[in-house]
Amino acid sequence: MKRHARACLAGVLFVVLLAAGCVSLADLSALSARVQDAGYIGVSVKHNTTNGHDTIAVNAYKTNDETDDGEKIVRLIWDTYPAEVDQVVVGVNDKVRSFTTEELEKKYGPRGVRVKEEESGSGTAAVWIAVLFVLLVTTLVTLLTMRARRRNRAPIAPPPYPQVPYHYEP
Repeated sequence: MKRHARACLAGVLFVVLLAAGCVSLADLSALSARVQDAGYIGVSVKHNTTNGHDTIAVNAYKTNDETDDGEKIVRLIWDTYPAEVDQVVVGVNDKVRSFTTEELEKKYGPRGVRVKEEESGSGTAAVWIAVLFVLLVTTLVTLLTMRARRRNRAPIAPPPYPQVPYHYEP
């Protein structure tokens, strides 16, 4: 019964954490596939959010000898990546370039994709609060169970040797 309860709790926790990251992982995976389809290899895509500032970083390699400044990747991000972006950092063959939203709007015009509206991270905060609550409840139940077991233990049997002082005299 106990193992079943722990397995259910672990399953619920897994589903909550998985649901929290599914949408962004799907978007990042799709962007990575589009960059690879454009002829790049060793593609790494990361979306970082710090204090409400969203940065997407893409690192990739091009095998041919022509110099590539990452314009294709920047254009792919600007036209197809549906999440909000404040800064784009693109590295091709270890040559890194960075662009702000204002620079990209000036260069390419308005975004080619409808940006998903987010509620300032409140959904992520709610998920973390729920996870912490579940962990707190799990810890509390575990501690109470351990305490109840200690109270209900059988008395310890006396040792098999005599209780009176034993003196050895040759």
